[in-house]
Amino acid sequence: MSSAPDELARHEAVPGTMRALLVDAPGSARLVEMERPRPGPGEVLVEVAAAGICGSDLELLRGQRPAPYVRYPIIPGHEWAGRVAESGPCVDGLARGDPVVAEGFRSCGACDRCREGRTNLCMAAYAETGFTHPGAFADYLVVPARLIHKLPPDSDLAQAALLEPAACVAAGLLEAGLRPGLRVAVVGAGTLGLLAVAILKLASPARLALVGTRPERLALGREQGCGETCDAGFEDPVERLGDDFDVVFEAATRPGAADTALRLVRRGGTVVLEGITGADRPSLTGDLIPLKQIRVQGIFGASGQAWLWAVQLFSSGQLHLGPLLTHSFSLEDHEAAFAVLQNRESGALKVELVPSAGSR
Repeated sequence: MSSAPDELARHEAVPGTMRALLVDAPGSARLVEMERPRPGPGEVLVEVAAAGICGSDLELLRGQRPAPYVRYPIIPGHEWAGRVAESGPCVDGLARGDPVVAEGFRSCGACDRCREGRTNLCMAAYAETGFTHPGAFADYLVVPARLIHKLPPDSDLAQAALLEPAACVAAGLLEAGLRPGLRVAVVGAGTLGLLAVAILKLASPARLALVGTRPERLALGREQGCGETCDAGFEDPVERLGDDFDVVFEAATRPGAADTALRLVRRGGTVVLEGITGADRPSLTGDLIPLKQIRVQGIFGASGQAWLWAVQLFSSGQLHLGPLLTHSFSLEDHEAAFAVLQNRESGALKVELVPSAGSR
């Protein structure tokens, strides 16, 4: 049992204030010094090691995220990894310094969807770290202990910050009925598409193709294990690859990507739609669904089951996320980080903010 001086020293080692990127309202982001949050019962304070910037974070900054899915003012950051700094009352199994990630959806655990294990579809009011609750664009954040996944002690936390998008991909693939020997195509060569290639390769597909519009990302897809690629900016994917894929995973932001997926899949096949385009008009040929008897599966975020799979793949050394990391910036350089991500000529894929709270 810890003595009182030991307990006091443990708390004094954590600074009383922290830096955070605060978005007061759309278009207004500033780095502030603020009081560090304290973990309550069942909560854990995490020192952020790295936090990825997602397209949805840019939507939040611009004011383009639908109103029910954001609450201003907010500290963004839902893709992150860090180390336990302090535990609140009633938390067991976690020690200071443990490397961790955590599920973003703060599901109620009691509704019909949660009881089914589909925690990403919780029927309670939408609640997610980085959108309605303070996120990881800060030195520290507080999360419910029940959502935490502990990682191996030697984990690369910059890579582990990609486990949130990896879990979203895993959620879609869990719905696709994966088994060895399938013919699979991925539409979209961004972070989600390349993660899909990396995970799908582990399922021993008979055929694995990637459709995108950036040559450097298609090349990275080949390095990740993709056997065929198609640059949709110069050739029609169906003419290049055919239309006999058992499963097509769509993870693009282009309005026409879903239609491409429907065209690539075989009759009786499965299409997983994960990309959100923001288009206000239909962008697919709906008649293809009944004519080809296609099963179309939409995906929103990641369930606890999907998180568990992604973390297991990473922790066992099977899922290598380093190749997707291209840029890293301090919190002070957040404007440069956002600019690089939005610049198509920068070669950016996954851009991270690295608070380095422990070096302050």
